[in-house]
Amino acid sequence: MLRLYNSLTRKAENFVPVENKKVTIYVCGITPYDTTHLGHAFVYMSFDALIRYLQFRGYEVTYTQNVTDINDRDKDILQRAKEQNVSWCKLADYWTKKFLKDMRDLNWKMPNHYLKASENITEMIDLIERLIKNGFAYQKNGSVYLDISKKKDFGKLSGFNRKKMLEIAKNFDEDIDNPDKKDKLDITLWRSSSKNQPVHIPSFDSSFGKGRPGWHIECSAMSIKTLGEQIDPFDKLRVNGEHYRTIDIHGGGIDLIYPHHEAEIAQSEGATLKSPFVKYWMHVGTVYYKGEKMSKSLGNLVMVSDLLKKYSANAIRFLLLSKKREEKWEFEEKDLIKSEKQISLILKALKQKSKENRDNDKYIKKFISLMDNDIDTPRALKLMIDLAHKSETLPLKTIFSVLGFTL
Repeated sequence: MLRLYNSLTRKAENFVPVENKKVTIYVCGITPYDTTHLGHAFVYMSFDALIRYLQFRGYEVTYTQNVTDINDRDKDILQRAKEQNVSWCKLADYWTKKFLKDMRDLNWKMPNHYLKASENITEMIDLIERLIKNGFAYQKNGSVYLDISKKKDFGKLSGFNRKKMLEIAKNFDEDIDNPDKKDKLDITLWRSSSKNQPVHIPSFDSSFGKGRPGWHIECSAMSIKTLGEQIDPFDKLRVNGEHYRTIDIHGGGIDLIYPHHEAEIAQSEGATLKSPFVKYWMHVGTVYYKGEKMSKSLGNLVMVSDLLKKYSANAIRFLLLSKKREEKWEFEEKDLIKSEKQISLILKALKQKSKENRDNDKYIKKFISLMDNDIDTPRALKLMIDLAHKSETLPLKTIFSVLGFTL
């Protein structure tokens, strides 16, 4: 049976989707500028391997990913648009297309739903209104905030204490010194437009007044919209005739555990009054380069498009899948050179004539046992190398395809 490490329970668990053989997955997407770096690729290739394996095992997968083309922050995409004297929507469109091309080049499976935040404002407003109605949010000077004191289990995903939350929230520009907040850690759901707001910052109409949605509410709204609201996994409870469905898997980079994913849980469960919002939380480790986290702010990005000028897409995928999903690692070009050589070995073996071998099923069962252990791609790749040395073409070809490599 497939077992996955669940960040919420902090242990590996048997994977049992809410509905038999149907799996819903939401993965937090990019803020569209300065893409696609290797850290992005590690996240999305990790989930790509998971999705491909689930489909190989006969599951019907519905996959949603978002684009954060607008949010409540004055920095990131809005600041970059101002610096380049271009509208935020044109900048977002350019980098989103760039990201999608890079990912296609890596043979990434396109999500069933690929949503821009700016095109789902209505759903966000609806969710915020429900939070206010249910007593989980309050309004102040045209903005709306999530009252974390009303969610007694706030922090259950990260397990962080208040001091740690404040430290991380500050680094994420969470506006912790906003005097309108009852608590520094309250989450901005809707940021009102200011009287002298710069022209490059957009505003949207809402029942609270003009403004823009908070970053965290966006993913709550888009995941619920496309993957369904919660259903009690034990008694299939129906609320007002509506079918409420827990999302099976939700994930992203490990740095999103707090505040982003913690906020999503509180918002989603507060709005729908159903728990759990998500059954399995999965997170992908951080990629480092030259001793520091690969990030836009540090400017130490290794871009996929640059790597593709020197190395094959298969080699890049091999490198990424050779790393354990939840672990941090340092990019060194020598490892990519090694990956290219390993891919060459495999491709050479695949060109050989297939031989009749009763061990074919044995090797596929071995692959399944490895992948059932929390999608252990590093060991699955070692199995491919072993099969290449043994010229076991048939099982090698199957595994090569399941893991997303191309001939």
